[in-house]
Parts: sequence; structure tokens; C-alpha cells
Amino acid sequence: MTDATVPPRRPSRWRRRLLAPLIYTAALLLMLEEWLWEATEAVLARIPDWPWLVRLQRWVERRSPYAALAVFLAPTLLLLPVKILALLSITHGHPTLGLIIVLAAKVLGTALVARIYALTKRSLLSLAWFQRYHDRLLALKARLTAQLQATALWQRVQRLLRAVKSSIATLRHTLATRMTTAPTAPSARLLRLLRRLVARMRSK
Repeated sequence: MTDATVPPRRPSRWRRRLLAPLIYTAALLLMLEEWLWEATEAVLARIPDWPWLVRLQRWVERRSPYAALAVFLAPTLLLLPVKILALLSITHGHPTLGLIIVLAAKVLGTALVARIYALTKRSLLSLAWFQRYHDRLLALKARLTAQLQATALWQRVQRLLRAVKSSIATLRHTLATRMTTAPTAPSARLLRLLRRLVARMRSK
């Protein structure tokens, strides 16, 4: 009697449907985080090269791996009381203030972490365990993003965004063309009116 090999079980259709919203939400959050990361890096790159800031960045770059890890985690720990304050504001009937504090802390924290990561990346990746989890996180993000971008809804949204961008570009081109050509006719009419007015004044 031979043992039949049991094929690997695939997740059921209902299970995939239940997990799909969670996967797409996670992918959207990761993409939003990446966009915010890149945006804050671009903003911080325009900060003037103040001498004290240059010295501070060089000091961070020269830290040992575990010291760099402590510096990397510092913004998250420092902003934790701010997030607790936001939750207290929401629970005490000030949801708008709490939301503003949460958003400000998120933007500030992302900006600091993005800049510190750029400065400490070489030291952090020298830690084998950090690089291992770093690569796993990037692979997970790529997999979730690919699943999201493969959906029909995402592709429809992308087509809609491309159509909107094309319409905006066409509208800008049309307005620019009108701005360069339209003023000539009113200017000519105004010049003719001035000439008539001068001619009448001379005739009197």
C-alpha cells in the first residue's frame, strides 16, 4: 500500500476574500509611508547647510552600529508622549486637536526617521540581523504592493488619474495659449479708442 502524496492546501476563496481588504489596506499604508518618507527627505534636503547641522550629521554618520540604532529609534520614543497626549485630547472631547497632533507627530517623526536613516543606513546594515529583517520588510512590501497594483480597481484608479492629469495638462496648455494670444485684440481695441479720444480732443 503506497502513501499518496497530499497536495498542499490552498487558501479557500472566502479566506482570500476576507484577507484581501487587509492586504490592500496594508499595501496602501506602506505606499503612503514611502511617499511621505520621500517627500520629507526632499524637503529636508533643501534645508540650508548650517555649520551646526553639518557637524551634527557628521557625528551621527560616525556612530557605531548599535549607537546608530539608538539614534534611529530615538524619534519614535521621543514622540510617544506626544501621541499619548493626542489620544488624551480625543478622549476628553477634542478630536480635532488630537487629530492635528497625531498628524503633526507623524509628519515630524517620519521626517526625522527618514533623515536619520539616510545618515545611519551604512552602520545599521552592517548588523546581520538588521539587514535580514530589512530585506524581509522590503520583500513583504513589494509583494503586497504587487498584489494591490494587480487588482482591477487599482488599474481603474490609475487610468482615472492619468486621464485627470492629461485633462489638466490640456487645460493648462489652452489657458497658456489664450494668455499669449488673447491680449493682442483688447490691446488693439484700446489703442484705437485712445487714438479716437486724442483726435476728438485735437478737433475741439
